[in-house]
Amino acid sequence: MRNTTVSTKDKSNALLNVQDAKGWYEYEPSYDGVITHINTTGARLFGFASSDDVIGRKINELYAHPFDHEKTLSMLFRDGQAMGFYTLMKTRNGKLFFIKQSSSLITEGLYKCPLKVKSEFEPVESAITV
Repeated sequence: MRNTTVSTKDKSNALLNVQDAKGWYEYEPSYDGVITHINTTGARLFGFASSDDVIGRKINELYAHPFDHEKTLSMLFRDGQAMGFYTLMKTRNGKLFFIKQSSSLITEGLYKCPLKVKSEFEPVESAITV
């Protein structure tokens, strides 16, 4: 049996120049969080033509495993932030890739009521052994 290393960049036409893409998004802190902001580079990373195509979608649609969103929320509510957290995401067409995300919980008022989550992310250049 022969092992071959294939870069995720070579494997997916949807992720051209993936190592240069970085982005951010914000969403409401609910189980079915809705994306309220994302930059154009971030939208393209997920396979969308513009940020308008992503706004209003549920954040769970971008996670390869929706329970990862719940894990992120658990860390945020416990610690207020999740730094350097690696997550498997998927594009609009279902292609998988990893991101390194740093998220923080944005709160308001004396009781620190959660308003939204802000996440910054960058794709991780990884190799897949086939």
